[in-house]
Amino acid sequence: MSIDVVGLTVLGVFILLLLIFASLGRRWQPSFRKLPSYEALGTAIERAVEAGERVHVSLGTGSVIGPESAPAMAGLVVLSRVASATAMSDRPAVATTADGAMAILAQDTLRTAHARLGASERYEPTSGRMLGATPYSYAAGVPAVLANENVSVHILNGSFGSEGALAADFGERRQALVVGGSDDVHAQALMYATAEHPLVGEEIYAGGAYLNAGVFHGASLRAQDVLRVLVILAILAGTLLSTLGVIP
Repeated sequence: MSIDVVGLTVLGVFILLLLIFASLGRRWQPSFRKLPSYEALGTAIERAVEAGERVHVSLGTGSVIGPESAPAMAGLVVLSRVASATAMSDRPAVATTADGAMAILAQDTLRTAHARLGASERYEPTSGRMLGATPYSYAAGVPAVLANENVSVHILNGSFGSEGALAADFGERRQALVVGGSDDVHAQALMYATAEHPLVGEEIYAGGAYLNAGVFHGASLRAQDVLRVLVILAILAGTLLSTLGVIP
């Protein structure tokens, strides 16, 4: 069995940096670039709570197993923060997905957020739902949720294909604030054209840090930035040494 030494080294360096930045997090606050999507989201959630309207978080059409689960897991972090902000309102947040296992995780995330605030009696298991077993059957169920739940904030944070553009457009048609992101490049392009506040590239994974979900979320972004610099320096050093003939 071959061992990926380089991969293990990068992972070890990342974990070390993560722990260092997490320990320094409270004394050395991170400074992130402004993302209008998350800034607008915070204001819109406050407005929805005051107006008695609903916040909807879509965790996408991917399954728990596989690489497509990564953006949905990031979406669960966003859902946790949204649930905490809306748990005591007249209309707590609702989450939907196209995967049964992900729906269970959404229900647990919502239940935990309510319990953390001492509002377990306000938790409704139906607030975490599976709308359809396929991407387009899921998208077909989104308009009913937006209309029946009086949704004014529509967050798409998961793995989407082209159906993500439909889900975003349904929110725009209801004049809701739409924040949309996906791990799929084609879906990102479509959401950029349809969503009022698109999330581009890695921004879909940054929600925890921008919504203050915990010290490790901010630390992970800082660790990633350091790793990027190290990789760039390694590439430049390798190119220079190869040009000088030091290494083949």
